[in-house]
Amino acid sequence: ETQCGDCIASQASMGGEATACTECNGPGHYSDMALSGACKLAPAGYIPTSNRDNIEQCPKDTFSIGASDDCTNCDNGGHSKPGSSACEKCTT
Repeated sequence: ETQCGDCIASQASMGGEATACTECNGPGHYSDMALSGACKLAPAGYIPTSNRDNIEQCPKDTFSIGASDDCTNCDNGGHSKPGSSACEKCTT
């Protein structure tokens, strides 16, 4: 029977009657530590790393509203700082 201790970072036992580790591969899901009982969701401005064992900031001129695997490019002259949850437009 799987215990929380059997799961590595990027996986979770999901608690309860779970008998296997579950990959944290849903949109925005990750697990940054072994022994995890649940996957975490990337917050706004961040996305999971490719191996889903941590998160990383969205780069400049992109954004994420959270719980997403991708940063979205700012469009129509918009811009953002790294780790942004939205783009801004300068008014002239």
